[in-house]
Amino acid sequence: MLALVVATSCATGETNTGNPDGGTGSDATTGGDGASGGDGGKCDGACDSDGDGVPDQSDKCPGTPKGAKVNKDGCADSQLTAKLNPAWPPYGLTWTNSGELGRAGGLTWTYTGIQRGDLFHIYWILCDDPAEPCGLSLDGPVDVPNEKWTYSATDSDLTNGKIVYTNTTNILLADNSTVPLSGRLTVTIVDANNAPIPFADVATLGVTARDGKYGAEIKGTGYKVVAIGEVEDSTNVWTPYADYYDKAATPDTGDAGGNIYVSYGGYFYDK
Repeated sequence: MLALVVATSCATGETNTGNPDGGTGSDATTGGDGASGGDGGKCDGACDSDGDGVPDQSDKCPGTPKGAKVNKDGCADSQLTAKLNPAWPPYGLTWTNSGELGRAGGLTWTYTGIQRGDLFHIYWILCDDPAEPCGLSLDGPVDVPNEKWTYSATDSDLTNGKIVYTNTTNILLADNSTVPLSGRLTVTIVDANNAPIPFADVATLGVTARDGKYGAEIKGTGYKVVAIGEVEDSTNVWTPYADYYDKAATPDTGDAGGNIYVSYGGYFYDK
């Protein structure tokens, strides 16, 4: 998982910010009909009651359905629940980043060299840290709920790998007045061949996430995410938020972007 948190400056890498072909991996075997079990303990530790190719003494998922592919623990896809992977970087992947979330062109995260092992699924879930609400503020820390990113069905195209979040915020000016702004976060995701990866709600993915509502299943060994954060004022023009802040008459805090706070990230689940 991987997260980006900015408060006057950028801090990355909680998990990350941050990320399977639905296959079974190189160690997977296929379950049989259980004919090898039930010999009254006479098989010298090699009993395989559910016939999945994994001896009972090592099988963590007894009763595997006949014919189901299993991992090295003897578990089929249907017997597992997706769990948060707290490691960073997970799956032996290499992560690189370029650009900035609040600048023209946005922020690009590239993931390569994912080693799937015998995992059935890998999921990348957006904005899943309940302790760090995803959002954008140009007048100090992110206030919940208004400045928290909210999914926009109207602007999103989940099937084609595009998800859009919106919020409302303000910018603090040097005279201590504030100007209301609309905020927007646009995220796109493609595989190693630049083909869109569909986004979906976590229920559709079969993931019980901590706080995230949307994500994507990663089916290959690499993918790329591009994200850009923007604001719109009464001129009805969308501008990358850091560019907008630079041009505004904001307080001189001695630190460029001193009142910009933004949080956004992705987290990995797998089974």
